[in-house]
Amino acid sequence: MFFFLIWGMKVRFKTVSNGTFFCPRCGGDRPYTRRVAKRWFHLYYIPLFPVATLGEQIRCDVCQTSYTEAVLSRPTSGQLSSLLIDGARGVVVHVLRTGSAQSADARAVAVTEIARAGLPAYTDQDLSADLGVVPGDLSQLLTSLGAQLADTGKEALVGSAARVALADGPLTDLERQVLVSTGATLGMTATHTAGVIAVAEQSARA
Repeated sequence: MFFFLIWGMKVRFKTVSNGTFFCPRCGGDRPYTRRVAKRWFHLYYIPLFPVATLGEQIRCDVCQTSYTEAVLSRPTSGQLSSLLIDGARGVVVHVLRTGSAQSADARAVAVTEIARAGLPAYTDQDLSADLGVVPGDLSQLLTSLGAQLADTGKEALVGSAARVALADGPLTDLERQVLVSTGATLGMTATHTAGVIAVAEQSARA
C-alpha cells in the first residue's frame, strides 16, 4: 500500500482594514482593502500554520490593482481640495498682513480669490476671522501642497496672492518678499515665481 503525502506552500491574504484612496490606475478616489500576505504550510490542501509574513498590499476594490502602502501617502481628491482651500486662505492672509489688511480694495479681491478657490460663500467677515487665526508659519502646508500640485496649481496660488497685494497699488518690498517666499516653499524656482508676479503686475496695470 502506498501513501502519498501532499504538502506545499501557498500565499494567503487577510483583510486588516478598508478605506478610501486615490487610485493611480482609476484616476480618482476609490475604496481600498488593506491586506496582509502570509505564506502558509499546507498539508493535503489544508492550511496548517503560517511560515512567513510577506508584507502588506493596498488593493483597489474597483480595478483590483494592488499597490504598496506608499500609495496612501497621496491625498484623495477631497483631501487635496481641502488643502488647496487652506493654502489659498493662508497665502492671502499672509500677504494682507504685510499692510493691506485695512484696504477695502485688497480685502474685496481677497474674498473673491478665496471664493474662487472653493469657498463660494466666503465673506469679508470670514476674512477678518482668518486674519486672526491663520498661523504665521505655513511652510508645512505649502510644502505638502507643492509635492502634489502641478506647476499650474502652484502658479494659481502665487498669482492669487499677488492680485490681492496689487489691489491697493504697486507691490511693496515686504509684499514681494512674501510672494517669493510662498513660491519657494511650494517648490518653484525664483525665476518661475518672478514670472508669475510679473504677469499679475502687468494685468494690474492694464
